[in-house]
Amino acid sequence: MKQYGFLAIWCDMAAEDLDDYRAWLMQEHMADRTGLPGFLSARLFEGLDVPTSHFILYATEGPEVLESAPYLAVLDAPSDWTRRIMPRFGPFDRAAGRQLWKMGNGTGPCLAVARITPDGGDPDPQAVQRALAHLIDLPGIAGMRLMGVDRAATDIATEEKTMRPGGEGAFRHLLVVEAVSDTAIRGAVPAIEDAAVAAFGPRAAVDLSTRRLVYAEAPHEGPAAR
Repeated sequence: MKQYGFLAIWCDMAAEDLDDYRAWLMQEHMADRTGLPGFLSARLFEGLDVPTSHFILYATEGPEVLESAPYLAVLDAPSDWTRRIMPRFGPFDRAAGRQLWKMGNGTGPCLAVARITPDGGDPDPQAVQRALAHLIDLPGIAGMRLMGVDRAATDIATEEKTMRPGGEGAFRHLLVVEAVSDTAIRGAVPAIEDAAVAAFGPRAAVDLSTRRLVYAEAPHEGPAAR
């Protein structure tokens, strides 16, 4: 079975920097990635209750895309705008790896995103899927994915890494549950938290946040006219 890759980024910004940050993402930064070979999609989300908190999720043809020469060349050639905005990042995290499984065919405008470190060793992904499978039947849930974190790509030294604070995926799994509305994702949170503990162990570290879509890019449609 083909294993798609992912890149996930968490970034908080001060309110006074919010407009500049989002303009940079939408006018330059995300397109610099989605125009590269192997990038399939990019989506930007804000926190449901904290709009200055952001989550970006990229899908790639495989995890190797994030170690490729074209992607690393972009990371080593930051623009003037990038050099201005990155030092102003607040709390930041970045993780990459591979999609382990997917349930449901849909995406949604609202997410529950959980960074998970299991209690003990990594459980079998299919056993985790069975423990979480009932979530797909909750009202308004469109789909969900489990990703495994691999630090091979995010540990590579690049120019961009010297300009921003923050981490590089110090957790082991990423669970993304997609819903059709704020109401649906808020209503699903208790069940998601309980299921994550059942799947990953009673002492698993589960950092869950809820998000709303702000912006997306679809590279398969080709580049925009200038």
